[in-house]
Amino acid sequence: MEHTTPPRLPAGLIWRARLAAMLDEGVQRTATLVCAGPGWGKTALVGSWAAARSMGGPVAWLTLDNQHDDAYAFWSDLYLALHTAGVIPRDQAVPGPEADDAEYRQALAAALVRRTKPVVVVLDDLHRVTDPQILGALTGLLRLRQARFVLVTRRESDLPLHRLRAGGELTEIRPADLGFRLEEAAELLALTGRSMPADRLTTMVRRTEGWSAGLRLLLDTPDPARADELVEDYLLREVLGTQPDEVRRFLLRTSIPDRICGDLALALSGEPHGQYLLEDLARGNLFVERTGTGRWFRYHPMLRSALRRRVARRWPDSPPSLHRDAAHWYDTDGAALPALTHAAAAGDWDLVAGIVVRRGLPLFTSADRTQLIEVLTRVPVDRLPETAEFAVCAVILCYARGDAAAVPRRIAAARELLAGRTDRAAADAAAALAVLENGTVIRWHGDMPHLLQRASDLLGELARLSWDQAPSLLQYRAMTLNNKGAALLWTGRFDHADRYLWAAVTAARTADVPYIEINSLALLAQLAFMRGALREAADHAAAAEDAAGRIDARGRVAVAPAYLAQALIEQERGREPEAEDRLRKALRALGEIPETTQSVLAGLIRVRLMLDRGEVAGARTLLGQVRAEAGPPLIAPQIDRLLDVTGAEIRLAAGDPGAVVMAYGARVVLAPAEQVCLARALLGTGNLPAAGELLARVRDGSDRVSATAAWILTALAADAQGRSSVASEALARALASAEPDLIRRPFRTFDTNRVMILAERQQWLTELRRPAGDGVLGEITGEIPIISPTPSAGPLSEREIDVLQYLPTVLTAAEIAENLGISVNTVKAHMRSIYRKLGAARRREAVVTARQSGLI
Repeated sequence: MEHTTPPRLPAGLIWRARLAAMLDEGVQRTATLVCAGPGWGKTALVGSWAAARSMGGPVAWLTLDNQHDDAYAFWSDLYLALHTAGVIPRDQAVPGPEADDAEYRQALAAALVRRTKPVVVVLDDLHRVTDPQILGALTGLLRLRQARFVLVTRRESDLPLHRLRAGGELTEIRPADLGFRLEEAAELLALTGRSMPADRLTTMVRRTEGWSAGLRLLLDTPDPARADELVEDYLLREVLGTQPDEVRRFLLRTSIPDRICGDLALALSGEPHGQYLLEDLARGNLFVERTGTGRWFRYHPMLRSALRRRVARRWPDSPPSLHRDAAHWYDTDGAALPALTHAAAAGDWDLVAGIVVRRGLPLFTSADRTQLIEVLTRVPVDRLPETAEFAVCAVILCYARGDAAAVPRRIAAARELLAGRTDRAAADAAAALAVLENGTVIRWHGDMPHLLQRASDLLGELARLSWDQAPSLLQYRAMTLNNKGAALLWTGRFDHADRYLWAAVTAARTADVPYIEINSLALLAQLAFMRGALREAADHAAAAEDAAGRIDARGRVAVAPAYLAQALIEQERGREPEAEDRLRKALRALGEIPETTQSVLAGLIRVRLMLDRGEVAGARTLLGQVRAEAGPPLIAPQIDRLLDVTGAEIRLAAGDPGAVVMAYGARVVLAPAEQVCLARALLGTGNLPAAGELLARVRDGSDRVSATAAWILTALAADAQGRSSVASEALARALASAEPDLIRRPFRTFDTNRVMILAERQQWLTELRRPAGDGVLGEITGEIPIISPTPSAGPLSEREIDVLQYLPTVLTAAEIAENLGISVNTVKAHMRSIYRKLGAARRREAVVTARQSGLI
């Protein structure tokens, strides 16, 4: 009878409502599969659910064992289970002693067919039954509407459950469902009468992955060491103890890595059919599961720990050897970080150094940089001067620790150790040193002509190598293209920089070095800004930020140039708070040893922000500090031009146009921004014809920021000459140029009072392009137009009267808001309401109507 009644429920059982609900839903369909390895609480779950459900209808229970792989034992006991549950009436004749399995099967089916309500049939430990004939006949019973089967098993059944799954008639409860959640673990802990900190309980749940038996053992045993012993004993008995010798050996030797696949298993165990064995273990729910859809598997963390401890006791000398084998396999497979991790675990520092030389640099420019450095810090210090390979490790460590000044010395020492060597490892080390020097010394110090030459030479050398000669060839090429693109950018060769940076983006995606892709996109954003293409710059910066977000690298140095580009864009759009926010993000990302060109650019943004606030003396002082801090190693013509333009803007703001004429007047080739500065200076000294020639060239150029500025200066010059129609047309062209990119800064930089007068005049002559009032002209004049000027009834409110008093002035909405101590959006809302109530389409009309009505 013990087979045909539910087992006794263990003490300390908690009711798990979510799983009971899954079983309740499952028995509304044909079958429910509860499939998991030992200790997941399958039987306890179904037993407690069956006991709670017994009042709602009969539940027939059959616990199977090896004897039930015989047809007669299976069908006769299943018939007895139905009889015990009252499904078969007690007065119904039982097949006689001479009956065979067919008669029991027929009697059982006949009894089920006569039922008007379905009966639940629980088959516990179904994995014990493997006979195809029994399973085939059981498949027939699954088709009966009068039965609902709950199949409890350790491994996948050979029943054709795929048909039920496809038809939506199968409910599945697996380890992911059976695993205890934190709140359930807390309830289980309460039953023990013990208490523990929430973080410790969380760690236990994470460590056990909710595995019921492991969690209970840890909770029930106060001594952690003893608890681990009990867990290990349970697993080794339930998993290893049920397997043949060759499988036990396979599990022990393949427990060293965190993930395992057939090829790696072959390297560790010599088992040629490792992939099939792993698949079989996963199907058997023996704490082995597939990760993703590929070839990789993982062992449950507690099983892996138990196996590793057994390996250390059984074969004390084998763990280092197994780690070394794993390191070699991962190195050959191209997986640098696990290769380094296993080599370090083996204590094979020569292997560590060799892997670093072959594959370490891509890690150094990736999200795995921290783990790389952690491995390198474990290398004995006295070994670092021994070989060129160790010297490469020392260079990386030196730079990572912030000792940038010592990096060139370390690189020179490594090259001395390479002298005279012609082996392949020496070539790998030489290539690694060249890439390191370009990125951590030459580029970081800002010697851009030198970087351009070295990057060009290195690209030529890499082109002569094959992948088998340089395992990191694709990554090195992406890094070098990025370095050359940066060098071309800062030497002012924009067209070539654009081509190389896009090549770096493509190469980085191919080589799977996302930091290089991010940095290349960020530099493209800066390049687009310097060309005066704000929308293109914003798109590139957003792409860099999005790419960084996908790998959780928004605070890394690679994306910092994108933040600086965004700060410059926001400044040109007149959004000072947003520009300052982006600048702060950039400074955090740049870190303590920033790339010199980016550090200078960040300083220039601070100078420009100060200048825009009218702090001319402070801007001049800060610009001097930025120049001084850049230092003599910086050789970057484009940086020099940016510094000079900013200096020229400061001189113009200070009323010294003559100095700007002297600085730029003799130069043959000027960039658009430089031409604008010189034109402003010429206008300031009264040389209108020369200024006009410069402005004409800039107005027709592709630099939209400079073109907008040129049109504004043209308007101001024409107005000063009394040519009002020309001034009006020029301002209209300036507005049209500014609007697509939301350019605001030039309108606020030049003679703001005269720009305001011209804009007010423009307001009378043209219709605003944007009815919502967010256009450039609306911002200059403070106009907040409405779509329909139809008057609406109702007097002006007290606050609207306050706002109305400011409309005849030249104050903008923001300035009115500041005077009234309210937000600019509130002022705009009041202005729209005033326009609507007065039936005006714009500010000037509202003023006229208000005066006629005696409101002002």
